[in-house]
Amino acid sequence: MRRLLNLKQGVAENAPPEAAPMRHQTTLKFIDAIARAGSIRRAAERMAITPSALNRRLLAVEEEIDAPLFERLATGVRLSAAGELFLAHARRQMADMERIRSQIEDMKGARRGHVSFGFDAGLQMRGFSEAIGMYRGNYPDVTFEVERIDRDDVQRSLSDYRIDLAGVVQPESFPNMTTLAVAPLLISAVVHESHPLASKEQVTFNDLLPCPLVMPPRGSLRDLLDVAARRQDFELRPVLEGELPFAQYEMESGEAVGFAANVSTRREVVWPGMVNIPLSPRDMATPNLHLVQLRGRALSVAASRFADMLVQRFAKYRGDD
Repeated sequence: MRRLLNLKQGVAENAPPEAAPMRHQTTLKFIDAIARAGSIRRAAERMAITPSALNRRLLAVEEEIDAPLFERLATGVRLSAAGELFLAHARRQMADMERIRSQIEDMKGARRGHVSFGFDAGLQMRGFSEAIGMYRGNYPDVTFEVERIDRDDVQRSLSDYRIDLAGVVQPESFPNMTTLAVAPLLISAVVHESHPLASKEQVTFNDLLPCPLVMPPRGSLRDLLDVAARRQDFELRPVLEGELPFAQYEMESGEAVGFAANVSTRREVVWPGMVNIPLSPRDMATPNLHLVQLRGRALSVAASRFADMLVQRFAKYRGDD
């Protein structure tokens, strides 16, 4: 690994990551794409390059650093220990370059850039999608990459520079993260508009007792519901476990009740014909959603602007203005 940063381009053997030439950015993006896809073929499709050409690029890097970056498996590839180290370097390089590009474009008045955002897998995207839409209305040349992330993977995704920002539930136990803003998280029951509970302003666990339940998969929302139910000595017995879209038929054709979490004070429509009804605060204490970034990281201009916008929206959700 002694030549990790010397990618055949004359960079000093012990040069810092910032010394890597700009022409290496494409190679770094290729390695990152392979790691994300877990397959050279799938990564090649996403990067508009032939698998054989991408494999040659990978082999050239592995030859230069004298170590395999990936373990070749029958089903694809998996990062090796050397690959984990290299990928962390690559993502720092790409993040630094994106920040520099964003600053230069901002100086030119072009307002371009890229923002990568992760949100807790148990959340609805509605509040965040609205924010992205409003942001791109002002900065149409800024691109976004958004992904659902398990709560336990948020810290790693930030530390690996895979994402710039994240929305995560109750992350107090996570070191190396800075909280930029906090907002209350609304936990709701989701029912069809013809459901007997649809007209209620709030629902309790007792209201749900006769209803078939559609429970979210394991994650933050499921954990919150399970803890609240145990406190009320209420047993949640799901007829189906999974993401709400998979339960659409079950909910539209019967009396099944699903659950959702969102940063909003109004009753949301999950999809046409469905309504959200807040769970009573007597049964469900209001959790907090945190907007976080990696501690000490300098964000690109585009990501910093988006963070500022979310901070303002979080303040509105809290009722600060």
